Amino acid sequence: MEETGYKVVAVMFFGKREVGRFPTLEQAERRAREMNEWAERNPRGYVQYLVRPVEEPRKD
Repeated sequence: MEETGYKVVAVMFFGKREVGRFPTLEQAERRAREMNEWAERNPRGYVQYLVRPVEEPRKD
């Protein structure tokens, strides 16, 4: 059985970094929204938090 989930990714000027994984889309969106609000109050460079589906490695 394959698990699906969502990850929150921090998008910065020099790349991306995964900052958390969540089992549901709602949980991931809530966390990304909280982190975006925090980043607006405490600017330390360009950071935006996005929700992406977790991609499992291909079995080729």
